[in-house]
Amino acid sequence: MSTSDRSTETGAIALAIKVDGGLLCTGLRLETLWAALSQDVLATLWVLITCWHAPVQRQQRLLSIAKPDLQLLPRCAAVLDLAQAARRDGRCVVLISRGDATQVQDLTRQLGVDAGHHVANADTAAAWLAEHFATGGFDYVGHSREDLAPWRHARRIIAVAPGARLAAHLGALGRPVQIIGKGWRPASILREMRPWQWVKNLLLLLAPLAAHDLPAATSAPVLLALVAFCAAASSVYVLNDLLDLGTDRQHPQKKHRPIAAGALPIRVAMGISAGLATVALLISALIGPQVVGLLVLYLAVSLAYSLRLKRLRWLDLGGLATLYSMRVLTGAAAAQITPSAFLMAFVFVVFFTLAIVKRLTGLARATNRGRLPGRGYSCDDRQRLRNAALLGTLAAVACFLSYSLTDAAGALYPNLVALRLAALPIAVWLGRNIRLSLHGREDYDPVRFVEHDKVGLAIIAAGLALVLLALQDPHAGLF
Repeated sequence: MSTSDRSTETGAIALAIKVDGGLLCTGLRLETLWAALSQDVLATLWVLITCWHAPVQRQQRLLSIAKPDLQLLPRCAAVLDLAQAARRDGRCVVLISRGDATQVQDLTRQLGVDAGHHVANADTAAAWLAEHFATGGFDYVGHSREDLAPWRHARRIIAVAPGARLAAHLGALGRPVQIIGKGWRPASILREMRPWQWVKNLLLLLAPLAAHDLPAATSAPVLLALVAFCAAASSVYVLNDLLDLGTDRQHPQKKHRPIAAGALPIRVAMGISAGLATVALLISALIGPQVVGLLVLYLAVSLAYSLRLKRLRWLDLGGLATLYSMRVLTGAAAAQITPSAFLMAFVFVVFFTLAIVKRLTGLARATNRGRLPGRGYSCDDRQRLRNAALLGTLAAVACFLSYSLTDAAGALYPNLVALRLAALPIAVWLGRNIRLSLHGREDYDPVRFVEHDKVGLAIIAAGLALVLLALQDPHAGLF
């Protein structure tokens, strides 16, 4: 006798649960898609092209490329409690999901709610539930308008984070309604966009400021380019988090990011990323083709980094440094200024060194001697990374001092001695960051660490003070 037959004979009310968006704060199909994209983008795109009309086959082929870690998927605790209580009471539990049947069974077995039946989708579920349990013979847990059909036949409507309109519609169905949780909030979008990271885009002002051209730095083209880069960078952050779902959920801090935690639906995040990239390109088109080209190149390098480079030792560091350097180049293009080669080299090696600092911090905080999740480094690489960071610090100082020997520097800075002394705070600041990262005392997010590091800010202020002093003629006032 099946589970459903026993449930019907005893008069127990069955519990039907939508897995995607009900039991889970995410969806199995989209989780599988992004796991596959993260593993092999070309193979995944080929599956999407060749199986666009066959969702079941598409899902199976995507699972052959990569499988999301079911134990890490965010779940709705209240729905899980309902399911476990129903199993203890001997009620039949029916699972509704468009995900692979084996995948659903593995998931619910792990969660302790192994069910007697798995139904492919809500439309099929409405007819199946009505046939096996009759109208009013089951409670139904859903989360969206596509669950209206089974809700109409249910004894009790259990809705997970429905919108206001859907909640009002459910109230008019004439059945008891139980609301669990709240839907995603706009604040989750803002958190995912990471506006605190936009401070990096001030690098667009560096080239005109280094040329002592304040009008160019505050001109409309440069400011528009800065806004475009803020949108583009946020688009990349969202995309990177989609590709890093598995590794982020294993990270002590990144697991709280909205997409990884289930606070922002994957489908919404996909729309946000595409929308922000479109906005960035439209804004850059108002400035000129050179800025458009640099922004497109920035997005392309960012995509390459997210898909592949971040897993490759050393190449990931060069990729990060390149992305920062492109900000400086874009600001120079918007201001119609040719940046100094020494300036570009200085920016590259400084951010190459800071990228190493980020990896050293992760290794110092690693809980085992394995590789960093989603990265190509292990604790055995710490010595090589430290040496590379020290070489980067020396290279940054050398680039800075080399610039101070040029005719351009002599024309801009009357006090070259003060300018050259500014190399000392640069070396001290980078060296301090390296030392702190080796002991795990840096932050996983270097920008936030810089903003809250009072000693580091004091060192930076000392360097800026020396640069400002270099603007003063040392012989002024002697006669």
